[in-house]
Amino acid sequence: MTLVYGAPAPAFVERYVNRTEARKRFGQLADEYARFMTRTDPLADEVAAWMRGSERREAFERAVRSGIRASDGAPLRKLFASIDERPTWVNADALALGAQTYQRIGKSMMFILSAWSLMNGYHSAPAVKPLAFTGQLERMAPRRLAETGRFIVATIQRRALERFGEGFQIALRVRLMHAFVRQRVWRAGWNPAWGAPINQADMAGTVVEFSLLVIAGAEMLGYHFTDDEREALLHLWRYSGFVSGVDERLLEELSSVPRGARFAELIDLVQPGPDDDSLALAAALRRVPAQVAERPFEKALAPLMLRVHDGLTYAFNGDEIASALQIPNRRWRHVVVPLRAVVRTLERIRRSVPGSTRVVASVNNRAVSSHIQGLLKGLEPTYR
Repeated sequence: MTLVYGAPAPAFVERYVNRTEARKRFGQLADEYARFMTRTDPLADEVAAWMRGSERREAFERAVRSGIRASDGAPLRKLFASIDERPTWVNADALALGAQTYQRIGKSMMFILSAWSLMNGYHSAPAVKPLAFTGQLERMAPRRLAETGRFIVATIQRRALERFGEGFQIALRVRLMHAFVRQRVWRAGWNPAWGAPINQADMAGTVVEFSLLVIAGAEMLGYHFTDDEREALLHLWRYSGFVSGVDERLLEELSSVPRGARFAELIDLVQPGPDDDSLALAAALRRVPAQVAERPFEKALAPLMLRVHDGLTYAFNGDEIASALQIPNRRWRHVVVPLRAVVRTLERIRRSVPGSTRVVASVNNRAVSSHIQGLLKGLEPTYR
């Protein structure tokens, strides 16, 4: 087995830590996961290599928007043949319930994504190397956070993952963008000890961050989900991961919440921890509340929002990870207590009033969508 562009690939790359413990606790899955650290997304990589001019870029965009043509290039036809039909395991009712469940979280989603999903990802130095190489998140943290939020909001709309739905289309654009980033960072001197850039293992980890961590974070803040709602939310992101190019073998580990939680434990166990790039990215993410503040009230509130964000980073990730990322304001981890009390009260009202779940989801969905549009300042992401 070889890395992309011919770099040698050992069974366990250097970034994989706690190998003995992982094998003891997770058996064969530990070795399988290690191998996925050296694998990328061949179909998208072939399309990226095939593209050399605007005409071929337009061919990709046309295929995304309206479907593939017989005259399109072979790499493009292979990519779309793999995703034009849904896998047999996809359930439309589960996708709809998962979208509604995610919508209910509303603007709290942004705190969970930033303070847990992204910060947790930054704890793995090799996983953030593509961002460090391109410099995107450190220099443009508010924009990149908004683009991530835009992708998520598009994905959680009803029917968003139908073939020509917006969430489906954005997932494909992000998939191709990742392929181009892989090309770029290989040329920039990528270290094979980190595995492959934006590899399958890290791509699956992103699905975990957008699903299981969001479920756990929302519940920590007081949101109530039924078993069906948890499974549906995970199902939604499992299918989004499929469209985004995550290997189906890894997606099998996300076929249920208990199995996914076990997989998440393996991912967490084998990460090597942060380095200077991780710390720079974490620091840039912390500065976002002050950077996006425009009105006097927002500017006055920004220092408080920073402390709340720091406190939630400790509450969600635990002292070890938050401290390793050099997050200050450790005492603010207790802010989760009053937040949880408020959310639980609102959740009790929602659960006691018939029909309110749909209304709450709709209101919170509009609120977070408006918030994301404000962060984007009317400039829709191209994901190029």
